[in-house]
Amino acid sequence: MNSAKSSHQAGRLTARRVAVVTDSASAIPARMAAAVDLGIAPMEITIDGDTYVDGPSSGLESFYDDLRRAQRLPTTSAPKPQVWLETFTRASKDADSILCITLASHLSAAYDSARVAAELAGQELSGTEIRVFDSTAAAGSQALIALEAARAAYRGAALEEVESVARHVSSRVRLVAYLDTLEYIHRGGRVPRIAVWASQLLNIKPVMQFAKGKVGVIARPRSRRRAYERLLRSARSDLAGKKAHVNVMHADAAEEASALLATVGDEFDCSEMFLTQFHPFMGAHTGPGLVGIAYWAE
Repeated sequence: MNSAKSSHQAGRLTARRVAVVTDSASAIPARMAAAVDLGIAPMEITIDGDTYVDGPSSGLESFYDDLRRAQRLPTTSAPKPQVWLETFTRASKDADSILCITLASHLSAAYDSARVAAELAGQELSGTEIRVFDSTAAAGSQALIALEAARAAYRGAALEEVESVARHVSSRVRLVAYLDTLEYIHRGGRVPRIAVWASQLLNIKPVMQFAKGKVGVIARPRSRRRAYERLLRSARSDLAGKKAHVNVMHADAAEEASALLATVGDEFDCSEMFLTQFHPFMGAHTGPGLVGIAYWAE
């Protein structure tokens, strides 16, 4: 056995019984996923006729610049059943069972596709139990759920316990973000053109909340600075005096996101805190300029 593998396995309290996999809409950094053996099924994005499969060499590094220039709104695709099945097959080599945590089923076909793959796996991986869990979350919230479940699995927890951890975090996690414009949501058919005109005229930066499976506008501040403060106000209300898990996200707004991360680190007791680029699968529908924070408290 090579030394890297020996060191990797030494971090576990017991042999792993469960593997956790999720989809790349979670935008979990590769190093964090690797640290807990978290499998990632890639999403697909088509922009101006070119299709990209998510991954280290996806070509999506300049996505938000490309999005600004795109003539048509990009289209996005959840992992196909075959992609999920390949992910399950890899995971089954090191574990007896698999928990698959997907992007919210009402936002994507990822959940349904994973269920089809789990049925197919019943024939090809007959000795491996596979459960598909609808996170009812997205982006940073989904990442926090998957990471916590993967840690439990990495410590040697049984499938029931790992799924219970996912369910617990799913019930607590909250995502709050502000948009730079409603233009991309309008182009996706979700808001009328008049709402875009009004927000541009008044310089409104809508603050959105995604919690317990529901999405809604919670504030309409008239500058990015005020929107930024509204995010912090939500976090202070929910996290003050508690042990926090935090994922700060941005869509080509790294400076603001880094400032937010620093403030979070100064103000809260974080057992987990990290910064990610908002995944193009999600950013295609919100546009560049988004800054958000996903979190839950122990």
